[in-house]
Amino acid sequence: MIYQCNGCNRTTFETACPWCNNSQISPPAEVRVQHLTPLDPSYYPDFQYQSKGLIKDFLGKKKEQAQLTDLLNSVLRKYSQLRQPYFTNFIHTTRETASGASDIGVPGPRLDGAYTERELFREVLIRKGFDELEGLPSLLDKLLLTTAFNSSYLGFSRELSRHIRPDLTQTLRSWIDEAGTTFRSDLALFYYYLWENDISYPSVQFNPQANANAGTPLMLLPAFRSGLSLCESIYFDILVERLGSQLEHFNPNRFITMYLVDAMDGFQFEAFLVEIFQTIGFDVKETKKTADQGADLFVSRFGKNMVIQAKNYTGAVGNAAVQQAISAKAFYGCDEAMVVTNSYYTKSAKELATTAGVRLIDREGLQSYLDDYNQKLIEVFQAEAEEEHAV
Repeated sequence: MIYQCNGCNRTTFETACPWCNNSQISPPAEVRVQHLTPLDPSYYPDFQYQSKGLIKDFLGKKKEQAQLTDLLNSVLRKYSQLRQPYFTNFIHTTRETASGASDIGVPGPRLDGAYTERELFREVLIRKGFDELEGLPSLLDKLLLTTAFNSSYLGFSRELSRHIRPDLTQTLRSWIDEAGTTFRSDLALFYYYLWENDISYPSVQFNPQANANAGTPLMLLPAFRSGLSLCESIYFDILVERLGSQLEHFNPNRFITMYLVDAMDGFQFEAFLVEIFQTIGFDVKETKKTADQGADLFVSRFGKNMVIQAKNYTGAVGNAAVQQAISAKAFYGCDEAMVVTNSYYTKSAKELATTAGVRLIDREGLQSYLDDYNQKLIEVFQAEAEEEHAV
């Protein structure tokens, strides 16, 4: 099975995130369940028998596992029935972020009359017959995370299908050339796509027992790290080739530098961000210049919607910009929020963004986007030069 880490958002085949834990040793199940979301609910630790000692295992394991299996089958059946439209639509419309089970009270009306969207959603599901949610309050959050993960994987698989080639290196190069550094967080998704679609390459070996046994990784960690090294090598070659192409086809009249960005006013900066995100593969929609509720533009990719607050500053960007992004995310029901600036952020702004899950793109981050944007321009220059030469 493949998992998404709720801490770093990377994907892994391990039952403990190797990126966050920096270890091949899995922590206890109660820790794993807080940090990893499986693509398939069958792999929730709730439904896996936990050893209670040799004697108790001998006496009760078979009976308890049978009960867990019955519970799992009931949950999977109801989740399958209610996933569309309830779960899928809820993750796209809710203004709340993921929460722990402690945030959800006892089902039904209360004297205080204050209810979260998740509480109301759980009641909708219970009334639809999903009564397991009454006894397993944490199950709702897990199913929502799995639904969101499935949505991301669906978008990823659609994009990746365009890059499949007869040779593994060619496939990786095509994918990385477009995806950029996201290959580091999505490599497990890449391998999972190959396995799920029976796409075989001689150098990629999958564990045939992984789909039947929880805790058995689809690929061993050393093999996965070897694949990551190959990707890094490919990415390095791409960067070297891009620089060579840039030097050969550089046109100072059309190349965008950070100094030109600094000279833009606020509206020009927003318009330029639209052009950047469109160029690097996002669908972009601008907002009205007034009454935008803290949103300057919306971008979407892989089925996820993100609201962006643009700040073209000479000084440090403070809490206000982050708060605007938080408000816009809630108001428009977006999946993510981002603030982009040509400057830097105050310490308090960074702390607030970390707490609220807002992505901050500072001057260095914007330069990375500029590099991708300019690379696309270079490819256009190169194509134009080749056409002129052909004529």
